[in-house]
Amino acid sequence: MKKIIVRFVMLFLILSCNTYRRDKFAYNLGQNKEQWINNYKTEFFIKCLQYGYKNDSIIKFMSREDILYYLPNPLEFQHKEIEIIAFKIINEMPKPIYPNCDDCNEVEEAKKKLICANCLNYYASKELDSIAKIAYAKSIKIPL
Repeated sequence: MKKIIVRFVMLFLILSCNTYRRDKFAYNLGQNKEQWINNYKTEFFIKCLQYGYKNDSIIKFMSREDILYYLPNPLEFQHKEIEIIAFKIINEMPKPIYPNCDDCNEVEEAKKKLICANCLNYYASKELDSIAKIAYAKSIKIPL
């Protein structure tokens, strides 16, 4: 009887675990719902980097080689709520904890942040997914 219960519990755990799944990679942005959502999230990521590095020249430098975003001007953003979210993520970012190191300047290291990592982690979050889905629903109800 114990074996049956253990097997049942293991089977239940295996079947009930839901992993984070992404759709198949696609190069096109904005042609269907999933691509629109990905485009929205890409807009967030770029804005987050822009706020995090506080330097438009980095974004302008990147835009020489990379389109960055589908609008003709890569610094023109379509969704104003993205600016609020990106600003919040950057301003509420905790300072990283560094291990003691003998060959580094601790004062300089203390100034550094995990900007790209935090922007990328939020880009991949379920929270931004749900915000993007709500924005998509609003966008199809309001014709431009």
